[in-house]
Amino acid sequence: MSIVQEYREKCTRCGQCLDICPRYEDLDLLDGLCGYLEGSSGIDQEYLLRCLTCGLCISACPEDLGIKPLISSARQKWVNENGLSDRQTMVDPEAENNIFKKIAEMDGAPECPDRFGSVVYFPGCAGTYINRVMAQATVALLDKAGVDYTVLSGLQYCCGAVSAGSGDQGPIRRHGQQNIDEIRRRGAKILVTACPGCFKAFKDIYPRMFGKLDFEVLQVSQYLDRLLEEGKISPEPALNHRKVFYHDPCHLTRSMGVYREARNVLENIPGTELANKTPECSACCGFGGGVRVNYPSESISVASDRFRAAEELGCDVIVTNCGGCMQNLTEAGKNEKIKIFDLAEYLALACGAKIEREDRKMIELVNRAYSSCISGYKEPELQN
Repeated sequence: MSIVQEYREKCTRCGQCLDICPRYEDLDLLDGLCGYLEGSSGIDQEYLLRCLTCGLCISACPEDLGIKPLISSARQKWVNENGLSDRQTMVDPEAENNIFKKIAEMDGAPECPDRFGSVVYFPGCAGTYINRVMAQATVALLDKAGVDYTVLSGLQYCCGAVSAGSGDQGPIRRHGQQNIDEIRRRGAKILVTACPGCFKAFKDIYPRMFGKLDFEVLQVSQYLDRLLEEGKISPEPALNHRKVFYHDPCHLTRSMGVYREARNVLENIPGTELANKTPECSACCGFGGGVRVNYPSESISVASDRFRAAEELGCDVIVTNCGGCMQNLTEAGKNEKIKIFDLAEYLALACGAKIEREDRKMIELVNRAYSSCISGYKEPELQN
């Protein structure tokens, strides 16, 4: 059964997908997408660009349909018919307008030694070039735990998941097998990924494309939870009492079903009170699906809603577990009293590590890179 046939037969047009969606309001969108995929009608490209691919619509749909699957298929068709735009090639490692190349030109890139280890840490492009605090904190924790590890970073090892999500399948096909081969060469028994997109690539997409992997794939929250359970990391009540709001990354929670481990980590840090113990009522930060570069101000506005949710629960800290979420929440929170932390960073601080933050520099570099690599990009207007 084709995706359009499935929607024709199962969709009851109840509208629950739109009730929860932060981006769409018109139920005719579903007919428009189906018509476009059938070839019976054209489509306004804005229909395709506005989706965050957060998956909230799927979780709300009684038939497990939602809007996202149609959007993903329609985006791929659009690329096949019209080619790639600079907003899609901006994360292609081989593209001249790759934003990570631009950031490396402006600010350099960390060097990682080519060494062997039973654990390979994979910070991804965001952790390597943008949200470096995530990688620094994780490495500090691996050192404290005495883990035999190596770091696999840099554009040559890009997993390709973000490009694939935008409709560009080239990077994941070119890099997937070489990434697997390199991890095997380094002797890994465990691969630890930072980015939820990288986690999905190795845990779900790669096995389907390249065959079963012979090493375990864990997201960093899962590995940190394991280290705490094994007693290899011992956080102290060094932080002041914090009431924490954990922001669930969409592609980790709804896409991959991982949400408990990060909460376990937070609940094992003395002086931390977790306000939201389940992912119920979790929502998107506004970064995903290309919305951050296509609609910058709207993207930041969506992120601001996470601060309101945290404030309603009396929280003074938001902890997240994704480079995109970290970037968007940090930028949206410039004028907020609530502090933003990466999960590994928050745990590392509780373990006595010193982690340097350069939020202003990160935001400036990102926007300069976007402006250099994407035609017509405008920096977001921040809310007061």
